[in-house]
Amino acid sequence: MNKVLFIGGPTATGKSDIAVKLALKYNAIVIGADSMQIYRGMDIGTGKITEEEKCGIEHTMIDIVYPDKEYSVQNYVADAKKIIQRAHKNGVLPIVAGGTGLYINSFINNPNFAQTPPDKELRERYVKIAETNGALYLHELLAKRDKTAAQKIAVNDIKRTIRALEIIEQTGKTKTEIIRNEKCDYDVLFFVMNPDRQELYQRINARVDKMFEKGLIDEVRSLSAYWGCRSMQAIGYKETINALQHGVDFNSVCEEIKQNSRRYAKRQTTFFKWIQAEKQYINENYYEHISAIADKWLQEDKTWI
Repeated sequence: MNKVLFIGGPTATGKSDIAVKLALKYNAIVIGADSMQIYRGMDIGTGKITEEEKCGIEHTMIDIVYPDKEYSVQNYVADAKKIIQRAHKNGVLPIVAGGTGLYINSFINNPNFAQTPPDKELRERYVKIAETNGALYLHELLAKRDKTAAQKIAVNDIKRTIRALEIIEQTGKTKTEIIRNEKCDYDVLFFVMNPDRQELYQRINARVDKMFEKGLIDEVRSLSAYWGCRSMQAIGYKETINALQHGVDFNSVCEEIKQNSRRYAKRQTTFFKWIQAEKQYINENYYEHISAIADKWLQEDKTWI
């Protein structure tokens, strides 16, 4: 079976760097698995790899749409699978690397998206909508997006209504459109970066400081035409936009981004634990450890292409 190597985990854990080193070793390509790095122009705030850092390795699924375009997980998987197919046809190992667990899970499990984990912040937002406007208003929001599901849910069943809306938000598909899990199409080796929490937080803080040094504020200004788009809700962008619009002190913004990034990393860690698949958790000696395991995996079947 054709092999695909996956590197996932929270932000600021060196996934891109490891992917490049492995790609150089195995003559591989890198497929990005980051829901924000797909957007053109959103470079500094998403921690996008630079041309110099790519070391000549082909990187795909980065810079593929403008920030005003909607791009669902289904779009991502369909496009990325074409790249994987091309790589295998050419005898090249695909390495999928990134922090969007939903993307990686969609490869490994071909999932029933109704099994997506709960999103606390999203649920709280819908609860507030229901409290302000009533259960009927919330139910009508669902009916506009998934009429079939709304017909099966009682108007006053706020919990199930929110869950149906949550699935749409997370997957880009309605609950009605969801399909069952199917067997994975690939022979998978799946690494999850799992550093010590304090080390991770230090990495995140340092990364945010570097973003401001590299010109995050100017980058956000240059994207003003897209400020009203959903993509601009990404961490780093929404806080900076608020500061530019309301004159907030940028030192405070920097600290806010660090805090929100740490919270996001915690959610990422939880999501990767939730993914039902055999995983190799990597705590230290990142590249050396991963490389040794990958060597054995590739040598087990030398006719994998």
